[in-house]
Amino acid sequence: MIFEIAKQECRSLLRERRFQVAALLLSGLFLLSLFGAYEYYTALKKQHDAAATTARYQWENQKDKNPHSAAHYGTYVFKPIYPLSYFDRGVDAYTGNTLFLEGHRSNQAKYRGAEDRSAFARLGVLTPAFVLSILFPLFIIVLGFGAMAAELENGNLRLLLAQGLRPATLFWGKSLGLWAATMALAAPFFLAGAGGLLLLGADAEHWLRYAFEVLLYTAYFGCFIHLTLLFSAATKRQNASLVASLGVWVLVCLIAPKAAVNLAKQLYPTPTTLDYQNAVKEDLEKGVDGHDATDAFTKKLEAETLKKYGVDSVQHLPFNWDGFIMQKGEEHETLVFQKHKQQLLDVYAKQQQVHRAAAVVSPFMLTNSLSQRLAGTDVATYFDFLAAAERYRIQLIGELNGDLTRNFKYGDWDGKRGKAFFAQNVAFEYRPPALKSVLSGLAASALALLAWLLVSGVLAVFFFKRVKP
Repeated sequence: MIFEIAKQECRSLLRERRFQVAALLLSGLFLLSLFGAYEYYTALKKQHDAAATTARYQWENQKDKNPHSAAHYGTYVFKPIYPLSYFDRGVDAYTGNTLFLEGHRSNQAKYRGAEDRSAFARLGVLTPAFVLSILFPLFIIVLGFGAMAAELENGNLRLLLAQGLRPATLFWGKSLGLWAATMALAAPFFLAGAGGLLLLGADAEHWLRYAFEVLLYTAYFGCFIHLTLLFSAATKRQNASLVASLGVWVLVCLIAPKAAVNLAKQLYPTPTTLDYQNAVKEDLEKGVDGHDATDAFTKKLEAETLKKYGVDSVQHLPFNWDGFIMQKGEEHETLVFQKHKQQLLDVYAKQQQVHRAAAVVSPFMLTNSLSQRLAGTDVATYFDFLAAAERYRIQLIGELNGDLTRNFKYGDWDGKRGKAFFAQNVAFEYRPPALKSVLSGLAASALALLAWLLVSGVLAVFFFKRVKP
């Protein structure tokens, strides 16, 4: 009986004009988003690969110069672009993927997409993930808002119950029919997304990530299928069911995310740029300055070093004092930068905790965070890239200062290194967190989404049973 009801429900939905119109509009938007996202990905990937190659070429082929001058010359590193970023662009649409690395400074990302955009433009980018997470629930609501309410209004429910049909059986039949109609449209979307991965030559791990994406959005659709049927049975009127379902969509997809962001900012505010820079500057002045020989901390270190080696002048040290003090200054600056960055990251971590807690009330927020994490376009992956870039900066500057300390004489600022030396310097390589480590951090959010799916289904069955003709 369940399958017969599902078959009839699916057939009637597919024949309705609202399904045909909604499917046509949604398909057009999805294809547009897919084409636009694919073009964006391929163009950006080409630019980033070319820029990374150029940056390394410029470093290796720079003019002969002193190693510490090369540290000030600096180099660029770029966050890699991953195949699934065309499917879900995540925070990559707003954060910078370019970092300039140099001695004595820990710079912020350059060319951030959010800098020159209005707050309205930051609500979302037309990507396949946006269509599936924001627009597809509307399609489900349009299809299913009258599933039970229409049966009540036209008197069919009385006939069905008179024939011995149980309300729970009716729910499962209606639910299965709505699932079938939904997946009839979603399946080609998922296949089109897989086609994009195929064209991009994605590896096995990204195919597995995409498989989890498909399962994720299928569960997400199930939440709205159950919620729509729930309101159709609870309100008992088609117009009331439509308004209630749309109200929930607005609440969980639009209001809840913005409210969570504002709440996190209120509970754990971040310092202004000026306050942050002033705090860094204040701490920098409390340690060795590699460029100021008269600095009190530098003079103290000089006295301690001379005593340690039993000499009366830095010229008599068994190493180049200039390189040594440059590296000590770099180490002090690195500690300061890391201290304040960690304090800032701790604030962000607390804000993320608020987001995760608030996400429990919104299947959209749960799906959005899980999708970005699987695609490698989430905040955690971005911070992981920044940390890797900073480790590389420390290693590269350490190599340069180490060469200056060991192989140059004190005061020999005219000594230079050539292409052969710079070609041997460490190159930047970054690998994002592996899928295994990513999945271990998704369990809580995945369980919360599963709870939404199950609880909404149980409540829908409960209200189906309470309906009286």
